[in-house]
Amino acid sequence: MSGAETVSSAVYPIPQNPSQVSEQALEAVKRALDDGITRQRLELLLPLTGATDLDDWPGGVRQQFKAVLPMVESILRRLKVLSKLQGALNAEIWDQGDAVGAWGSDKLAAVVFLTPETIPKMRALAEGKSLVLMINPQWQPGQLISDFGFGRRKRNAEEFVSAFQDTYFLKQFRIFGDNVRLLRAYPGDWQVHLVDAKGRSTCIATQATRPSYKELEQLLKAQANSNSNKSWVERLQSEFAFNRDSLRRPP
Repeated sequence: MSGAETVSSAVYPIPQNPSQVSEQALEAVKRALDDGITRQRLELLLPLTGATDLDDWPGGVRQQFKAVLPMVESILRRLKVLSKLQGALNAEIWDQGDAVGAWGSDKLAAVVFLTPETIPKMRALAEGKSLVLMINPQWQPGQLISDFGFGRRKRNAEEFVSAFQDTYFLKQFRIFGDNVRLLRAYPGDWQVHLVDAKGRSTCIATQATRPSYKELEQLLKAQANSNSNKSWVERLQSEFAFNRDSLRRPP
């Protein structure tokens, strides 16, 4: 894994509940703002609510919005009391179908579940703001091409999005049946955590840039306790156990 190394205990811990995620994200945002970073992108790990054995989110993005809303509001409530961000926030829904929510004041703005179609509205909202947060945007790297095609519209969208820096990122991946969490809290490096069946996490590597999915696979194969080193039967049993425990675990 290029740029990765085994790490010591001096790493950010994996949050155990939504409140801890919000708190960790808030502190990362504040540190970045103190360093002059005014355009920030956050990826918050959402608590599963109403999951079934077939679908983590049977209610789709609207169900996800209900899960993320308390976390976003918690962060914004504590940001807007800072002297440089003081002011009443107005909230609105930009897109009911895609559950795009926006908050704005004279100094602070935030958009959750931003879609390519609503980027122009966010660009207008961001004008003149001291801090702008893009939270859990609804695309993956490289998807802007298919959503925007080519030409000026694509260039404008990419230029706007590229101005935002990842100051907080917490996401879960299932790779070879392993539960992997990728964490970055500004100004720290990207951390790769392997979570065992009892929910205990071990940071197995860090690196300065975000690791690709392939790099995560390679890293797991180097871990003796990874499911990648087990038979397909053992992997299947592990996956069944993970799904069962996920449904039982409180949000």
